[in-house]
Amino acid sequence: MNVTLRALQERDLPQLADLISQVSAEPMSLAQLEDWHGRQPEGHIRRSQVAVDDAGQICGYNLLQHEAWEEEGLFYFEVIVKPEQQGLGLGSFLYDDAFTAVQNLGGKRLKGDVRDDKPNCLRFAQNRGFSIRRHLFESTIDLSKFDERPFAGLIESVEATGIRFFSLADVGDTEEARRKLHAVNATVSADSPGSDGSFPSFAEFNQMFNTVSWFRPEGQIVAVDGDAYVGLAAVGYFADTNSMYNMITGVFPTYRGRKIAQALKLLTIRYAKAYGANSIRTSNDSENAPMLAINRKLGYKPLPGDYLLHKQL
Repeated sequence: MNVTLRALQERDLPQLADLISQVSAEPMSLAQLEDWHGRQPEGHIRRSQVAVDDAGQICGYNLLQHEAWEEEGLFYFEVIVKPEQQGLGLGSFLYDDAFTAVQNLGGKRLKGDVRDDKPNCLRFAQNRGFSIRRHLFESTIDLSKFDERPFAGLIESVEATGIRFFSLADVGDTEEARRKLHAVNATVSADSPGSDGSFPSFAEFNQMFNTVSWFRPEGQIVAVDGDAYVGLAAVGYFADTNSMYNMITGVFPTYRGRKIAQALKLLTIRYAKAYGANSIRTSNDSENAPMLAINRKLGYKPLPGDYLLHKQL
């Protein structure tokens, strides 16, 4: 098979969205790729190449990406090959190209991910020195089948303890409100299993909200004690699948055990149903037993998950 390797261009995004959708648990929309392709904050490094066959079709792709807030020398590393063309050497070709490039960029450590139901992809990575660092479980809830009656009074009982819930839209989507939201996101993220402590600056966080198509202020829901933010749950809307994704849910350690996280998750379900979404997907670390238990209680069903990989150079 004759292929040409060249830099990813904007005109390639529809084909790339189709390719990613063929190998991912959830379809990749063109809007999501356009959000990603158009957002490159200062200090961000990205190199992405596509393998194009004689007919002009994209049959493979590789990516190197370093976020500005991450430790120096850390790169996300990805190789994707069209399913019917796997096992023909194209993956090795794309891997070697990206690996040479990351060494030239001063890479010190690589991270990546593979589906946990794709043992051939895991073997490919392990044969090249990657090892499993974490295991993420994916799950989804069908909103048409969700019955809130077993949770009647839950939110009210938490509010009776002095906790208030509101969305970013409720208080006004202002810079001040976003700064508070950024701070609680950073705190909750740092406390999650597998966190390396890095998190985007407010400028990068704010730019993301200003450019991505999934952002809805109503989907950023916080728990507040007095004037202090003590937890949050955030969902984004993806029009192509009429679905929402629960990007983060967390509560400060001193407030755990009071059903605040469960109330936050329930509020995201209410919001998603009112918006007209069909489902919500989420991802949780295998070591995050309390959140996995909440998801099961609410009726989330398991999907194929991901192994998070790393390789020291």
